[in-house]
Amino acid sequence: MSLCRAIPLWQDGVEFDAATRRGAVGRGAVDGVVEFDVVIVGGGYTGLWTAFYLKQLAPQLSVSIVESQFVGFGGSGRNGGWCSAFLPMSPSEMSAEHGAQAMRFLQDQMFATVDEIARVTQSNNIDCDFYKGGTITSASNAAHVERLHHYIDDWHAAGFSDTDMSWESADQISHRVAVRSTFGGMYSPHCAAIHPWKLVTGLARTVESLGVVIFEDSRAISIEPRRVVLERGEVRAKWVVNALESFTSQLPAGKRKIVPLYSLMVATEPLSESVWRSLGWTHRETFADGRNMVTYAQRTADGRIAFGGRGAPYHFGSSISDSYDRNTTIHSRLEQTVQEIFPQVADAQFTHHWGGPVGAPRDWHAFANVDVATGLCAGGGYVGDGVALSSLVGRTLAHQIVDTGDALTRSALVNHQSKKWEFEPLRWLGVNSLLALTEYADKAERRTHRPMKRLLALRDGLLG
Repeated sequence: MSLCRAIPLWQDGVEFDAATRRGAVGRGAVDGVVEFDVVIVGGGYTGLWTAFYLKQLAPQLSVSIVESQFVGFGGSGRNGGWCSAFLPMSPSEMSAEHGAQAMRFLQDQMFATVDEIARVTQSNNIDCDFYKGGTITSASNAAHVERLHHYIDDWHAAGFSDTDMSWESADQISHRVAVRSTFGGMYSPHCAAIHPWKLVTGLARTVESLGVVIFEDSRAISIEPRRVVLERGEVRAKWVVNALESFTSQLPAGKRKIVPLYSLMVATEPLSESVWRSLGWTHRETFADGRNMVTYAQRTADGRIAFGGRGAPYHFGSSISDSYDRNTTIHSRLEQTVQEIFPQVADAQFTHHWGGPVGAPRDWHAFANVDVATGLCAGGGYVGDGVALSSLVGRTLAHQIVDTGDALTRSALVNHQSKKWEFEPLRWLGVNSLLALTEYADKAERRTHRPMKRLLALRDGLLG
């Protein structure tokens, strides 16, 4: 544990100011009152993609981004690097709320977005280690098999085929990645592995080259119609975009809109060629285990395993703190899980521990909202699926702001309003109860090999 660096793997080697951890790019802060056509609050993927597509659609617009720390400080610079086409909402849930046609349109847009990100990064010389090898979810007991088959059936019932989502045998999964034990698993080609920090910083350089002005060290105190009030100034604009995602919860009006759920990660040292020969994993598929508590992993371009998972507690009052990124119990558990799934790395050193919050709306539904009357806009609600989804949300916001009439402006993301989370202490009790029930279900399924349907139905009932 003591050998691990408590920073995201992706930021290792990046120059920061030792006292403030501000980026070394040297972007200035807002000082006084400035005016733009559009101001975007948040220097992560959502804000950068919104700025990028605004400049593609209407290059004459003056666009600024204000960031409280430095570009990529939040989830965009520390996530698991899954550029995934999947939404936090299932096809059946989407169809029930919006209709089958709207569901299909949105999901097809997500499939296309993964390739769009490849196009944009290539055409703008953003080397983010993009590799589209697909994604695997491995069933490590019989309970996982039943649940994954049900998930695939849900996709097929919605009109998708095996080319989008399919079951693979134990031999097929083992041929892809030599895990300790698999009963088979789920595979989809619609996912790429990326280097999150390279993507977010590359996007920042790209939008700056298009004329976007990025201010760092500029914390928003309030987001209001036509203006953003900052600690040391104010930005006035016709359009004000909230791209804070989980950090929306840190605004007085945002604590019940988005709950910050912590997700933690570990990374191994670069593994030897002999270890990789025993593991396989030649196509860098992103990897998850079939348990209920979310796990996610990738083989990095420099030959490590980066592995993450949920399970860290929700903190009272929707609070966010750097100290929450470090949890000895959860990080140790993640290391043990890596070694259980991949026994070939039993002797490998773990070099990095880190974490951060993901934003969860009350109904797990992403949104791209624009209010023409006030100029207030907002995008987010990714629940950990934000690498690709943020690009689609940013593009959707840009089309709405420019008023192109594109089909995106009528998608299921547009002007979706989630109900608010409960007041404290009910929120703290509820969210941590959900986490406890999920963890207990996984332990029971591991022991019995039977899916804990009633327990999980109780959990889902709490979500409402």
